[in-house]
Amino acid sequence: TGKRRKLWAFALILSFSRHMFVRIVTRMDQREWLMCHILAFDFFGGAPKRIIPDNLKTGIIKPDLYDPKFNQGYEELAHHYGVIIDPARSSKPRDKARVERIIPYIRDSFWSGRDFTSLEEINKQATDWCLKVAGVRQHGTTHQQPLTLFRLAEERQLKPLPVLPFEIVTWHQAKVAHDCHIQVGSTLYSVPYQHMGKTVDVKLGSRVVEIYLDYELIKTHLRGGKGQKITDWNDYPPEKAAFFQRTPDWYRQRASLIGTSTGETVGSLLEEHAFHNLRQCQGILRLAEKYGQDRLERACTRANAFG
Repeated sequence: TGKRRKLWAFALILSFSRHMFVRIVTRMDQREWLMCHILAFDFFGGAPKRIIPDNLKTGIIKPDLYDPKFNQGYEELAHHYGVIIDPARSSKPRDKARVERIIPYIRDSFWSGRDFTSLEEINKQATDWCLKVAGVRQHGTTHQQPLTLFRLAEERQLKPLPVLPFEIVTWHQAKVAHDCHIQVGSTLYSVPYQHMGKTVDVKLGSRVVEIYLDYELIKTHLRGGKGQKITDWNDYPPEKAAFFQRTPDWYRQRASLIGTSTGETVGSLLEEHAFHNLRQCQGILRLAEKYGQDRLERACTRANAFG
């Protein structure tokens, strides 16, 4: 496109063989973090029993030696593949020395002297590089080729991949506004009015959005597009839902049933700034409930006469 873009390299190194998987990404968000793990497991044909990741916020929300807090999407991925997540300690690069030492090699060996025309081409070449360059080099510590060691029985103990694929979901927090909606990205979703003002957890899937409060599912929506407002009128109090669902045409029709003069009054209010005057029209029609339709019709006749 002609624009300068910053790229990151995700690297997963197997500890015994030093065989590696590398993927290049344009952003380091939750979705890319999970996708890189899935592609790495597919590349190796299995999942390791234990992963020692760096403390990126996309994976580890709060690092702690004894009780780290994981991103919920990352935790679900670990359960799906049966993997133990054991984050490296903060400011302790030796906890993940095998990957720390390999990053300069990836930078110098893979990138130097190469030209790319697309992100797809970069990742295709990165996969080939892992197999044909990095995989067959003489490793400085093991003094053997990583790909050769990988094929030995020692690392064939990778956990087999699950039959069902893992569905990538991302988790977000949002506050329920006074209009009974939350905002996730650029999309609005309604939440039952009883939860106004509360902070909820939102599970954003590819097709379905689930909203939780204290681990209890309180609402489900089909995923909306960018800029959409997804509303279930049952989430509003009955009186508010009735008001918001009534269009200007509904008020015109309801007023004409009461009488010609009432229809004329409501129609004149809705000629300009229709949605601004909906509440006034609602107030006029409610007068019929209190005073009767005949008296309202006479009052509207007099109002029309005075313009």
